[in-house]
Amino acid sequence: MRARTGAAAAVIAVAVALGTGVPAWSSGAAGAGGEDDGGAPAVVSSATVTLITGDQVDVGRYPDGRRSVTVRPAAGREGIAFQKLVEGDTVRVIPGDVARLVPDRLDAALFDVTGLIAAGYDDAHRDTVPVIVQDAAVADAAGDPGAASSRRATAQPDWAALGLEPERELPSVGAVSADLDRAAAADLLASLDAGPAARSATHAVKVWLDGRVEALDVDSSPQIGAPAAWAAGFTGEGVTVGVLDSGLDTTHPDLDDVLVGARDFTGSGDTVDRYGHGTHVASIALGSGDADAVNRGVAPGADLLVGKVLDDFGGGESSSIIDGMEWIAEAGADVVNMSLGESERYTDGTDPFSMAVDTLSARHGTLFVVAVGNEGLHGAVVPPGAASSALTVGAVDDDDQVAYFSSRGPRAGDYAIKPDVTAPGVEIVAARADGTNEWESDGPYTAWSGTSMAAPHVAGAAAVLKQARPELTGPELKAVLMGSAQHTSGGAFEEGAGRVFVPAALDLPVTPSPASLSFGAFEYPQEGTARRTLTYANPGDAAVTLDLTVEASDQDGEPLPDGVVTLGTTTLTVPAGGTASVEVGVDRTAGELERRYSGAVTATDAEGHEVRTPLGYYREPDLADLDVRTVGRGGEPHTGSSSVRIVNVDDPMLFDEHREIGPEGLDLRVPPGRYSVTGFLWTTDESFVVSAVSAVLRPEVTVADDTTVVLDAREARELTVATHRPAEVRWISLDDTRTTAVGDDFYGFGAVVGADAKAYATPTDAPVTVGTWDLQTHFVLEQPVAEGRAPSYTYDLLYTQDVVDTFRFRADARSTAAVTTGYASLGADHVAESARVGTAPGHIWGSAISSPVATPARRTEYLSANGVTWGHQVYAGTAEDPMQGYFDAAARTYAPREKAWATVGGAVLAPRAGTGGFTVTDDTLGLALTPWSDGDGSRFVSFGGQTTRLRVWQDGDPVLDQTRPTGEVVLPAGGAAHRVALDASRQDSWWERSTRTSTEWTFRAAPGAAAPAVLDVGYAVQGLDLRHAAPRSTRVTLSAGTPSKDRATSARLWWSADDGATWHAAPLAGGRPGTFTGTVRAPHGTAHVSLRVEARDASGGTVTQTVIRAYAVR
Repeated sequence: MRARTGAAAAVIAVAVALGTGVPAWSSGAAGAGGEDDGGAPAVVSSATVTLITGDQVDVGRYPDGRRSVTVRPAAGREGIAFQKLVEGDTVRVIPGDVARLVPDRLDAALFDVTGLIAAGYDDAHRDTVPVIVQDAAVADAAGDPGAASSRRATAQPDWAALGLEPERELPSVGAVSADLDRAAAADLLASLDAGPAARSATHAVKVWLDGRVEALDVDSSPQIGAPAAWAAGFTGEGVTVGVLDSGLDTTHPDLDDVLVGARDFTGSGDTVDRYGHGTHVASIALGSGDADAVNRGVAPGADLLVGKVLDDFGGGESSSIIDGMEWIAEAGADVVNMSLGESERYTDGTDPFSMAVDTLSARHGTLFVVAVGNEGLHGAVVPPGAASSALTVGAVDDDDQVAYFSSRGPRAGDYAIKPDVTAPGVEIVAARADGTNEWESDGPYTAWSGTSMAAPHVAGAAAVLKQARPELTGPELKAVLMGSAQHTSGGAFEEGAGRVFVPAALDLPVTPSPASLSFGAFEYPQEGTARRTLTYANPGDAAVTLDLTVEASDQDGEPLPDGVVTLGTTTLTVPAGGTASVEVGVDRTAGELERRYSGAVTATDAEGHEVRTPLGYYREPDLADLDVRTVGRGGEPHTGSSSVRIVNVDDPMLFDEHREIGPEGLDLRVPPGRYSVTGFLWTTDESFVVSAVSAVLRPEVTVADDTTVVLDAREARELTVATHRPAEVRWISLDDTRTTAVGDDFYGFGAVVGADAKAYATPTDAPVTVGTWDLQTHFVLEQPVAEGRAPSYTYDLLYTQDVVDTFRFRADARSTAAVTTGYASLGADHVAESARVGTAPGHIWGSAISSPVATPARRTEYLSANGVTWGHQVYAGTAEDPMQGYFDAAARTYAPREKAWATVGGAVLAPRAGTGGFTVTDDTLGLALTPWSDGDGSRFVSFGGQTTRLRVWQDGDPVLDQTRPTGEVVLPAGGAAHRVALDASRQDSWWERSTRTSTEWTFRAAPGAAAPAVLDVGYAVQGLDLRHAAPRSTRVTLSAGTPSKDRATSARLWWSADDGATWHAAPLAGGRPGTFTGTVRAPHGTAHVSLRVEARDASGGTVTQTVIRAYAVR
């Protein structure tokens, strides 16, 4: 069971190739209706990701909260299904032919589109997918601690046979890292899917994303008792501490003579710390304090090995860090500090990062000390801190309170205790690397907070302990440090055993095993007693008698009654050089359900030394068995690729799951309550090409006790539509959309099928009683035409039912609007795809299916006029790269029988500020400019290929000069006169018009004032066609005004026939307010006409705009 927050949607799409071009599927949220008046900038951000399968996903974010997602199957994969899940701002897209491999064989992170974008793994930043690939034979060798190296124990696989060129060998996890060409992944994916008999000597068993890892960011040594250890002569001398981080400033006085070895794993070519994190961390562990004689590290006598695994910006890839771990363990580090982790990824320790820690710990006896993470939440332990063998460290402040940012346990999946210990991590003063944090300090030290700072305190403590007791292995060091920790605040899932205390570790009389007692989750119904054995080892030459006590409390700190947690004995004698054990029991039936419980067993010897062993468990809530079974359209158990979405509509936090479902069905354990259960049962062939989808709808199912839900496709009826003009179905989209009793978030699940497949849905009886529910059916149809010809009319029809009782729909002139739409061509290589994003009344998320459009073209598009808000996105590019950007028109509703006209990509393309291009917030002027908008005001959202320069002057002084068209500047008190210049150019074979523009706006802006109303220019060129061509002699009408309807009072126009080398004035005559008309008479032989405009309004604001190759001459 997982808790989830935020709006959620899940959609399965099936893309089927029809005609020319590759189709795509899209979804987005509705904006306000009405005509476009310049509007806010089309999107705040947009990015494209090519998945490991070669399929592309585009994600757009709008300033009004809308989201759009477009999925485009790779060439040759047009019949593949797609699963799409949206949870808040997170988008995941999983192709149906590999869905059954996720997550067991293919890392789910490979399909986390927004995560890939955030990591810089989108198409704009890299051409390949970084992966870690595990081979079966090598993985088996990696799991053998007795193997000196899996490279020697096992012959190396033929990675080239899988399309891989390994960059790094990672024997600790039996894997290699590689940059995978997305277009060459077929062999690798086939290897994952091969049955045992079909597998060759080389076959991959799992592929992970090589994820991005980040640093996890007043003398604190006395807080853990380090001075007492120094006084006893223990400074870590003779012990080697490894630090895997951002490098080291070897010129710092505190670290200038401790380094015994260093290696770079980032590709930077050196181990210099230009980020500052590694130097700070190293000095906490073993800095000498020479710079001020105060800020001394915990183990100032230890030696240092440095692996630079984080780059100069504090980030790195998992594979390079694993490579560094292998090197530093083999180089002889006794203790390795890792103040880094994969944020927002929570595992049970079976990720590559954590597995490497466990393997190397077992093989070399190395103790890996790892920061738990800075996410401040329960269940938020990140790799590699999730590793069982890692000594995972949380942070406390100088009052020994667990820091607000310190991640809490339990570990995801198995409820194991993590972190293991805590240490100081708030405002820790330590060495500042030269050239870093200069805005904060120019001295030798700086203060940072984080579990990154807590971990090296523990690494230093381990080095001190290792000097005092050199016989201890890594696991034994961990056990001693945990056993001697001091309880300070919180329970075991917050602090582990407690805050590390070095003097107690040096005097610990016995060593506990295991170091913590993780009882895990007690499944409902709970019965009997859970038992664990706790063993104490006595390294001394005299027997030790221990008094044993146990205490435990719930997650709120309320103590449990006596008898809930019990000990087999309260007195235990551990013989010299021997061991003794005690049984620890937990009554599974005691306490409230759905709560965490933790405590500790404390063993005290005659001298008062305490040995503390934390314990913890979770009592699962009252759960019922929910069995989901499927029946195919022929009455047999369904065997196609199918999935089900199950949401607790009383409270989705209790249960919200999306699962693949096979012939055996699903056996789930869920809290009693009311559920929405929706299944999409696909009828497919062996290549996963879909011929039918059946939406089996159970929008409100009561689960009071054990329940079986049968999703029977035989109950579903075909969905069709009749139109007033002959039309063929190109797509049908189904969306099951739900709100719940809690909040207004939408939970959706859907499917899209193409022309070669049919769509079915089961009827429902009545509206739901909890929240809202409906089924949306979106038909896309077009005129039947011969192959190679373009249709002259299309239909986009969206119908919503809260009770599904209509299966045959009808569309005619009385129920639709007719929008005559022109699709302009920008050049000979221009190809386009059109997507009408339809959002039903009261909904946030909308859906669209894109289809190829020949350019130039004009056609009639019939849209359902039933309150649906229609947006319009038209993708543009070349046949080889068709998604280089898109024109995004403002969303609006239409009235029945309405007739409207629009042209997408029409001349003249030029910058337009519109509403939202300039904003004022407090003392900040925000700029969000789009370099190109078409003649209708639809902005072009570019995915690359454009060059821009944005400059700003205040009272004549330059204050901003950058290559992005968005930014902000601080407004001076009293305001200032502003000049803003935007230059833009494109050099694409398909973009032959408006190839270069230059626009300048002048206006006044002041803190706290309204946003400046700047002039924009619109162009109407007489005789202009859809190829952006006009007669040699033609009239040009300018319209210049602001979004607030202020009009220009004067304007001037020039034209050029030689791309701006020479300019000719065109006298203007005034017309309606803000409009001016002049005549351009280009000479014979002119290929293109460029335009330059100056306009001024009554307040003195101006705009000057130059458009090179504004239109062609025919």
